Amino acid sequence: MSLLFPGYSGLTYFGRLPFLAAALTFALLLDAFLLVNCYWTALLTVSQRNILLFVLLSAWVGLTVFVKKYRQHIEAVLNVDAASEAFQQAAALYLQRRWDAAETFILCQLHKNPGDAEFLLLQASLYRRIKRYEEALNVLERLRRLESGNRWYVEIETEKRLIREEQNC
Repeated sequence: MSLLFPGYSGLTYFGRLPFLAAALTFALLLDAFLLVNCYWTALLTVSQRNILLFVLLSAWVGLTVFVKKYRQHIEAVLNVDAASEAFQQAAALYLQRRWDAAETFILCQLHKNPGDAEFLLLQASLYRRIKRYEEALNVLERLRRLESGNRWYVEIETEKRLIREEQNC
């Protein structure tokens, strides 16, 4: 059905307005063509019917290309959301105090993207929680040296302060 009707699969999967617009546009054009071609047959000559059929097929191709490009755009945007989903999963493991699983997951994500500041900060916090203070300080120093590390200055300093406090106890 999705191949025959541009926008249908995107509408059912993503529920976005451009998919609805493409599906409705094609539906209206198809309905108009069928109405004129089947019901008001005396109004059209063969050449007019062929022109309308060409317009319908052109609209189908154009809408299919538009929907495909828009779907690629949406999927690219959702890949960014996949990164935040991975962070949410890591944070959930951290908050559940499943330290080993959280560390494994964080290290896996950092292997894919070593410069991910959020995961580095979470890793440092995890190491502080499990009393691996030297490793936590090393991760914080690595985070500070990153280009995006300036954005995390307050969090880095807070983690360092918490480490110092826990070491003194």
